[in-house]
Amino acid sequence: MTRVALVRGKYLNNFEGQNYIFKDKDIELVGISSLRPIHTNFNFPVIKLPSFADISGMGRAVKIISNRAFGDSQVLFGLGKYASQFDIFHTADPHYYYSYQLAKLRSENKIKKLIVTSWETIPFNNESIPQKRRIKKFVQKHADLFLCYTERAKECLVKEGIDSSKIEVIRLGVDLSRFKRPTLNAKRKHYNILLAGRLVEEKGILDLYEAYKNLKTQMSNIKSLKLTIIGDGPLKNYLKLKIKQDKLDRFVTIVQKRYEEMPKAYHEADIFILPSKSTKTWEEQYGMVLIEAMASGLPIIAYDTGAIKEVVGNAGIYIHEGDVNGLAFAMRNLLEDKTFAKKLGTIGRERAEKEYDCRRTAINIAELYKRLM
Repeated sequence: MTRVALVRGKYLNNFEGQNYIFKDKDIELVGISSLRPIHTNFNFPVIKLPSFADISGMGRAVKIISNRAFGDSQVLFGLGKYASQFDIFHTADPHYYYSYQLAKLRSENKIKKLIVTSWETIPFNNESIPQKRRIKKFVQKHADLFLCYTERAKECLVKEGIDSSKIEVIRLGVDLSRFKRPTLNAKRKHYNILLAGRLVEEKGILDLYEAYKNLKTQMSNIKSLKLTIIGDGPLKNYLKLKIKQDKLDRFVTIVQKRYEEMPKAYHEADIFILPSKSTKTWEEQYGMVLIEAMASGLPIIAYDTGAIKEVVGNAGIYIHEGDVNGLAFAMRNLLEDKTFAKKLGTIGRERAEKEYDCRRTAINIAELYKRLM
């Protein structure tokens, strides 16, 4: 029996977690989180530890103190006492402090094996603060293996000096039995464009709204052209005010939904859009919503940034970042050419079945654990 601790601190979640449900009885997995992780119900046992990251709102003073003292707020107090209870500790990105805690234990041979999942796609990112750079480099030095979910993330590690022989790439997937292509209703008289994600500028939400307004003007013959935005964030109130000022309340909806409600949301949509933008310190690293949309048979429109094209492949239409008119044109093209839209949706579903089945991901990760031991 190989005992594995999946350490994610505050960010322990079921989006990633569904890929760590093993049918292999030789693998026993336990999650390790902060006291208030993203989700509360998991299909594996969870150990919860105190962390600065749980302090409500993570005020500026707390961030400054934790960054100066530790280099990061993601400290897991009491983590060390579990060192002897697991064969493998599988942590998240190397700039998190709990990753450093585990690397320190590995350097002292107090834990057997350390795997680091690395999402990062921008080389030498998360190094602006000296403490954080020190943490990151220490973790990279003492990790036994790196797991990446994209080739882009692997290339990032190689550029940072990690030997490619220490890096494995395994695609993260979703439950294809939950996210599946619905039976289309040919009599539907409305069209629905969908975006799901944080309501922040880098997700391109303002670009999408402008593109939608342009499209509504161009396609005045379609009386019910809806835009559904699922998510929350700092732009929410600003967007709601713009929608009201533009008198589009009847057509544009901003809602929050539980993960269990998302399959229905995809079924009620005609197009999925993710116009994520790049900044100096962030780009779309994966986009689980893209996989959910593909599994649901939706055609996808996205900005050609980050790892989006690697994830979506030929199941999407790619627009140059910031091209609002291009977004509107692509949406109109899919709405007017239903055959093409259906073809893209079919390609997406087939790609999801081939590349993004979380059950297959779990098998591949279990095999990785066994090889490491």
